[in-house]
Amino acid sequence: MKKSNTLTSSHSHIEYQDEIHNQLDQLVHRSQAIKNVYIASKSDSAPELAWQIDIPRFDIVINGSIVTEYSVSNTHHVQQQLNTGDVLYIPTAAWSQPVWQQEVTLLSLMISNHKIGFSLQKWNGQDFAEIAKKPAIRQHQKIGNGLLQALNELSHQESDKYTSALVIRSLLSHIMMMSELPEYLPTRQEELFQKIIHFIDQHHSESLTREILAEQFYISPNYLSHIFQQQGNTSFKEYVCDQRLEKALTLLREGNCRIKQISELCGFADSNYFCRLFKQKMGLTPSQFRARLSPV
Repeated sequence: MKKSNTLTSSHSHIEYQDEIHNQLDQLVHRSQAIKNVYIASKSDSAPELAWQIDIPRFDIVINGSIVTEYSVSNTHHVQQQLNTGDVLYIPTAAWSQPVWQQEVTLLSLMISNHKIGFSLQKWNGQDFAEIAKKPAIRQHQKIGNGLLQALNELSHQESDKYTSALVIRSLLSHIMMMSELPEYLPTRQEELFQKIIHFIDQHHSESLTREILAEQFYISPNYLSHIFQQQGNTSFKEYVCDQRLEKALTLLREGNCRIKQISELCGFADSNYFCRLFKQKMGLTPSQFRARLSPV
């Protein structure tokens, strides 16, 4: 009897996971599955019963409808009815507060640095029923972070709802792929490496040395170099230069900043050194690269 109960329990667990997978699959592969996208904004104050956490999350209406209040600025909020196929994206430090009235089935996702939490729940007008719940180890964070950043940028362009829906479908596809991978917990060194490169990505325009980064993360400069060799198969200096050059390429493509200004914005104190390094890596000077982008 005990063996039979174990098998039943295991079978139910698989069914629950399959249900979440099935919902993600439909949202990704059915072109009209995602209807409207609503994006909350950061707020320093939230109502007493509102939900405000320090990681991004999504509420996707699978079936039915729900009225939700959410922040749209530091001092303002709106009340919106979400129907089947509608998505509410609540970035870090934004808040939302659902009003549970009509029957609704919601798929909620919470995205932390290393995990994604899935929750499929139903409100029948009186009670909650959790249909399925599972975590997935988050891998390839740069891809997910890039898609989340795209959503944050699109929040300032209310007319471009179609692109927002495409970005969410891409993010869900990426998440679904990760949920199918074998669970893997990063080592402490891997976690530290991810935190360091995130810091560099956010501060590449500032003065960054081994000593500054080592002090920031309470490690020795030599251990910092060791981490980059082990986890990134590169040196600290090479990684920082690559990130700065990547930013320079973006500025050269998108703007009309002077070369000296681009050099400063990307963290190069000497514009001549920036030009030499750029030509060494790209085979062209920054001016030649920009000239090739200009229409003839």
